[in-house]
Amino acid sequence: MHREQTAPTGSASKRIRRSPEAARAEIIRAAEAALAELSFNELTVDVLMQRTGMTRSSFYHYFSGLDELLAGLLEGFERDIVASVDPWLSGDEAVDPRQATLDSLTRMLQVFREHAPLVDAVNQAASGNPRVYRRWQTRVIGAFIDKTTGFIEKQVARGLSRVVDPARSANALSRMNSAVAHDNLPGAHPDTPEAVAQVLAGIWNSVLYGTVG
Repeated sequence: MHREQTAPTGSASKRIRRSPEAARAEIIRAAEAALAELSFNELTVDVLMQRTGMTRSSFYHYFSGLDELLAGLLEGFERDIVASVDPWLSGDEAVDPRQATLDSLTRMLQVFREHAPLVDAVNQAASGNPRVYRRWQTRVIGAFIDKTTGFIEKQVARGLSRVVDPARSANALSRMNSAVAHDNLPGAHPDTPEAVAQVLAGIWNSVLYGTVG
């Protein structure tokens, strides 16, 4: 079913026809743009919907509130994170494992940088919203830990690594990544993803392969 909304031109006679999927996607895009200018605590439904030309009631047709909207925003972040690390964590034997660590952690940190306003919004919302916190922990942190555990087990099976506890090592390395990525986002002059990845990759490679770099 298509919904008609008033166009933001101010003309009451002009209508924009949107499919439900297009309307939801437009609200999410507007929220991404708004969070580049406002903190999550400053964002309101009215401010958001002014950017779309849709009505306040349209927002509640697709989202129960801003916290559910934030969960929708996380979908794009999750896809980008998965795309940045999956080729690496699939354990391609033809790839230099040490160089793959550096390249993939660089891509991961670039995703964090690109989604910095969203990551900050998640931090603000998660402290008071168990749903947002659980989604971040399960879909982002937990998923990365699981993939890393499987990756380490493959490296051990191939004789490339001597890690004795893949699950605990994966947990520690993954949570270190998240903490460092979060810590490097604030400020006017954060370190580049390349510089941070160089340090993280040294730690990963030391743990996995017994060598730094």
